[in-house]
Amino acid sequence: MMKRIFAAASILLACAGQASATASIGCAAADDRASFDLTIGNVPVLAVVGAEIDAAGETWSLAGNERSIRVGQAFETPGEMRIDFTDANVEAVVAEIRLFKAAEGDDAAMAGTLKIAGKGAWAVTCVGP
Repeated sequence: MMKRIFAAASILLACAGQASATASIGCAAADDRASFDLTIGNVPVLAVVGAEIDAAGETWSLAGNERSIRVGQAFETPGEMRIDFTDANVEAVVAEIRLFKAAEGDDAAMAGTLKIAGKGAWAVTCVGP
């Protein structure tokens, strides 16, 4: 029994040491009526591991609240990022994020749109990785 506990603890510690870093992206509309924060996992594909969206006086979050959302799909190329969030039951798309990226040397810019079903659409500029 003790050997099993030790083996399990060893595996957990080994996995904890291999944890990947994350990056954050924050975007907002010029009038501050809409914004969102994304946490992206450091893996070979776009992995949205955290999100909070504020728009039209309401908040949606992956962390869970009265407006809990899930990542429906996420896609990234060197110049573009697209993320769709669904409701908690994965029955409808709640939010669509479309971001476009440009970089030259040490300079980088990211901007795009946030669309919330039944609430509105906003142009956003971003700060992030």
